[in-house]
Amino acid sequence: MAAYVYGVVRAGAVEKVTTPGVNAAGGAVRLVDHDGLAALVSDVPDGPLTGTKDDVLAHSRVLEEAVERVTVLPMRFGVVMPSAEAAEDELLTEHQEDLVAQLDAFEGLVELDLKIVCPEEVQMRAVVAERPDIAQLSREIRGRPADATYYERIRLGELVAEASAAMRDELAELVVSAIEPLAVRTDVGEPAHEQMLLNVAFLAKRERLEEIDRAVGRLDQELAAGMNLKYVGPLPPYRFVEAAIEGAAWA
Repeated sequence: MAAYVYGVVRAGAVEKVTTPGVNAAGGAVRLVDHDGLAALVSDVPDGPLTGTKDDVLAHSRVLEEAVERVTVLPMRFGVVMPSAEAAEDELLTEHQEDLVAQLDAFEGLVELDLKIVCPEEVQMRAVVAERPDIAQLSREIRGRPADATYYERIRLGELVAEASAAMRDELAELVVSAIEPLAVRTDVGEPAHEQMLLNVAFLAKRERLEEIDRAVGRLDQELAAGMNLKYVGPLPPYRFVEAAIEGAAWA
């Protein structure tokens, strides 16, 4: 059997993980130890991983159970090694120094993900309410033939795009200014789709989680109607772990 690898923790930090692993045919999640390190692995059949939605969720849930208690270096989804022995030799033994250094760097730290999504029609109403010039141009071309208003429609699209970008920037400033002083690092990512206004992750000390939770709660009360705040954590530091090891499959 091959070994699916979820992440790396300190040896002895986790006794067991009860969350089912990837692939229903595979075994339970267990730990492979080597000289102060342990890899979270489970058995999977030899050959390519199917990579179903359930597998992706299982990968995340295993890591989330572990990170509730200990510092975790997450592997990205889909890392399969020929055997548990290979995980010990080729990962833990070969890269021990680098793995220990990263575990030291992230000791006591977790990731918190915050996203704000909003339906496009709600975004448009907010933009029009804030920008009289957009509202006026929209009224001027409404009901007129598309070919006769070609350039006006282009201009309208440009104005809407500018206003939407400004709204995202203001929202990012509001959120980051409220949470960043409570965090160790901040990563503002690109929105994953048109309805996403903000995609930001914070690296935070465990002892400040309740304080950050309260700050996020206050932010949620300040958001305009129709904006939906999604807040997830604690998570392994997916967006902050650097691929310091050549060829490593860190998240």
